[in-house]
Amino acid sequence: MIINDDIKFLLTVFEWLVAILMFLLIYLVARKASENRLREKVEEYKGQMNDKVLHSVLTGEFLRSLQADTKAKKLAIEELLSRYSDILEGTEEKKNLNLLAESMLGGDYRRALSSYRWSTRMNALFHIEAFQMESLKEDIQVMLKRNRVTKKEKIKGLSFLAQIQHKEIYKFVTEDYKDLSYLEYRNILSRLDEKGLEHFMLGYHSCQLQLKFAIIDLVGWKKNLAYLNFVESIFSNSNGEERVRALKALASIGHTRNEDNFIPLMSSPNWEERMLAARLAGEMKCDKAIQELVRLLQDPSWWVRSQAGQSITRFPEGKKILHQVIESSSDPFAKDMAWEWMNKGVYQS
Repeated sequence: MIINDDIKFLLTVFEWLVAILMFLLIYLVARKASENRLREKVEEYKGQMNDKVLHSVLTGEFLRSLQADTKAKKLAIEELLSRYSDILEGTEEKKNLNLLAESMLGGDYRRALSSYRWSTRMNALFHIEAFQMESLKEDIQVMLKRNRVTKKEKIKGLSFLAQIQHKEIYKFVTEDYKDLSYLEYRNILSRLDEKGLEHFMLGYHSCQLQLKFAIIDLVGWKKNLAYLNFVESIFSNSNGEERVRALKALASIGHTRNEDNFIPLMSSPNWEERMLAARLAGEMKCDKAIQELVRLLQDPSWWVRSQAGQSITRFPEGKKILHQVIESSSDPFAKDMAWEWMNKGVYQS
């Protein structure tokens, strides 16, 4: 009897599991069918609306027949605007696209920012940024203050505020959001224009270390000689990684006001400083540094040797110098590196 009861119990459980699986299968099939019907409608509306959307974006004239009164129409307009936001370059066209997006989709994105679903909020943030919908900046600031907001949402929201050059972006990242990484800060600050970045340069010494790293790297990436005094000042008054990053920025800018201050770095105990000093010497074609560059072809670090070889090739007599190293040096590492840079690109088709 006990065995029979156990079998009945297992059969009952099996029947329930089969019923649940059947229900899930029916649900997934129905959902997929619904998604397919929605996608068909979206593609149909895209075909109907494409000329109207393009007309509105190019002329600024919004047609009354262009409506986003159903989910399918909203998705169609969203996808068309996304396509044009990627390919249009004109300032006036971008402005028209922004106004059309705010008119057609602004209300939906505003509600989406308050959604309990993370994916809905992130989708709204992506499109708000793509369409540069400045009218929603207050809504984004409200969203950022909510307890449930995730780090990805914070970064996306702050990136948008930086993109529209929000006047309080400096306060946000120096006071309200101090726990971000260097790469996250760099992602945010990379959206700033020259004036916005200069604001961070003026307040540099009040910034947290990871934010300082992002500022230095972006200054180097822009290669603006107007920032030279700023970078040299940081290099002279810092140490550790901050000093190395400042030297890297100088190497990226490719100039310094006093090359004699940097030639001694080729004998630094820090391999990164030796490498970056070699790179700076090559960028400036500093004749005083040639002998040091030749010596660095024997450096214990492959990265330093490679940079020294590359920098030597930048000089008018660079190939000749490398040839002399191959013929006269007793160091096999120096000879190999000189040969490599002498023949760089020779065998490439």
